Amino acid sequence: MLHSFLAGTGELGDPGVLSSLRIGAPLALQRGRSAARFGGRSRIEVRTPEGRALGYLPPDDAQVLNSLLDTGASFMVRVRGLVPAFQRPRVQLEIRILPATVDPA
Repeated sequence: MLHSFLAGTGELGDPGVLSSLRIGAPLALQRGRSAARFGGRSRIEVRTPEGRALGYLPPDDAQVLNSLLDTGASFMVRVRGLVPAFQRPRVQLEIRILPATVDPA
């Protein structure tokens, strides 16, 4: 299990969706499309189950999860906490790593 937080909420996040998040809410991860913009590293975007962008994972966490995605792992993501902050809450995440399923054939 990895504990992380939502970064880039001002860049990607919809303030209305961010303010409606609750502890325990499921979220989804998706590889970003513009790796060249970030020094060749692929960002991992955090989205609602419906696909609305909220932000992205910090670079160090994204690097670890990108490596795991390359092995076929998947993830279950939930809101672990909401910490009040100046303009928007800081969203803490709990990421459960699900290993790739092995095909017995």
